Amino acid sequence: MRRLFLYSLLCALFLVSCSDKNSPEPTSLRGEILQIDTLKYLTVEDVARYAKDSISLDYLHYPVRCYRLTYSSVYEGEPIATTALMLLPDDEKADNQLCVYMHGTNWPIEKMAAQQKMPSNYFNNGKTQRGGEVASCGIPFASSGMAVIMPDYIGFGETADKEHPFIYYPELRHANIDALRALRNYLKLQGKQDVWLAGWSQGGGAALSLHYYIQTEYKDEFYVQSSSCLSGPYNYAGLFEGVLRDTTGLAPPTALCTWSVYVLNRFAVHRNPDQIYTFTVTDQVSAMMNFVGNVWDCFRPYFTQGILSGEDKVWIEASKKNSFHEGWKPTGTVYLHHGTKDAIVPYMNTKDAYEGLTKAGGDIQLYEYEGKDHFGITYQYMNHTLEDWQR
Repeated sequence: MRRLFLYSLLCALFLVSCSDKNSPEPTSLRGEILQIDTLKYLTVEDVARYAKDSISLDYLHYPVRCYRLTYSSVYEGEPIATTALMLLPDDEKADNQLCVYMHGTNWPIEKMAAQQKMPSNYFNNGKTQRGGEVASCGIPFASSGMAVIMPDYIGFGETADKEHPFIYYPELRHANIDALRALRNYLKLQGKQDVWLAGWSQGGGAALSLHYYIQTEYKDEFYVQSSSCLSGPYNYAGLFEGVLRDTTGLAPPTALCTWSVYVLNRFAVHRNPDQIYTFTVTDQVSAMMNFVGNVWDCFRPYFTQGILSGEDKVWIEASKKNSFHEGWKPTGTVYLHHGTKDAIVPYMNTKDAYEGLTKAGGDIQLYEYEGKDHFGITYQYMNHTLEDWQR
């Protein structure tokens, strides 16, 4: 009864916060800027206060101008207006190299809090915040001289009435590439542009997958000079199979597993959830809230067996299309960062990506953080990244 009440309350909060009738109308021209809102101006001293715990101050060179961009993208093939935070160095000496930073996971069941955590909402109408990826990653990248865009992702911000394509990168990529286009359009750049990609957790996977998609689908617009990926789920197929076989050593939380399965089914496979789950699933919130017991109790035995035996070829193929750890040679250099004791996104993801992409001929550099978990390694990650990117 208590769980049912909590679920009903969360659904009500979701519906209350999901729409804004004054939002700009989307267009079919992807990456078109629909609205620009000036948020904040940060002096170098301000930047240092935001970033002091996440980076050596030697990398902070310029003041930063902060904007909220509303731009046109697509969701399930239809035009949609979505949002991003744009951070620009305010100095003519800055090179304004294009950088997309993709943030980690926010939970739809924490709809009100998640809304505030979105990059474009970070400054909260002028109120000062501390911590978070805007402060520890986005602002320092911009102060180093890069032009930074931080997409909110579909499912939050202006698009809170949509289901978020959590770690399903074939869908998630659209808002990310269109945010990059919006940044390019704002700067009035012409021709093919070099770009640098970065992200943590879900965003680490988004960075590596966007690297792949730019090479294969957007190569006439952009060239990836480097991606720096922290603790991402690059091998989704291997990760989920490892969880089912209990071979990952440190299995991710059950709610993340049941949610990721819902999303893969929702966007790629399209089965009745009753064929997958042992509990009632009607949407993404119920997929992560109603689960029973541990992860092995959540899925029907024939669903699990179909994956482990290799017989469920449709599901396995969809999982492989959502995995980017092998079979392609990245341009530039890929830097992979991961803690060896990560219990949220197991380290095997980075190990598999390092081995698979190196085998494909890529220039892949690995940073292992021995004994570290999913959190607390931003300082090392940021300093290594800005040194590697020669900022």
